[in-house]
Amino acid sequence: VVAAMPSAAPVAPAPSFAPPAPSSVVQAGDLGTQMVAGKPPRYPIESRRKREQGTVVLTLTLGVDGAVESIAVSGSSGFARLDDAARDAVKKWRWKPAIRGGQPMRVRGVVEIPFVLRAGAD
Repeated sequence: VVAAMPSAAPVAPAPSFAPPAPSSVVQAGDLGTQMVAGKPPRYPIESRRKREQGTVVLTLTLGVDGAVESIAVSGSSGFARLDDAARDAVKKWRWKPAIRGGQPMRVRGVVEIPFVLRAGAD
């Protein structure tokens, strides 16, 4: 689920005849914008040794510049090392700023990071 939050710019009062503003919540399967920079998380060595696998679900807010403003683990892989690796990598990622009505806006969404060991990986 993606929720768009307008930037904190001052707004003049709307005239009484103005139509209602569009909803500020956008329904989509991802953040609704394109990632432009970011490295995938490193699989922690200890997690590989212990054969730990799982998917980390992160809830994040992107600022008007496309940088991660806030990030939280909303679905754990079951392993703190994997959760930490995913969070540490994604907080450095950058997206193309989301635009609505010609204005950049903050966006809230969910990113899933799967950690899966390939056969023969040590």
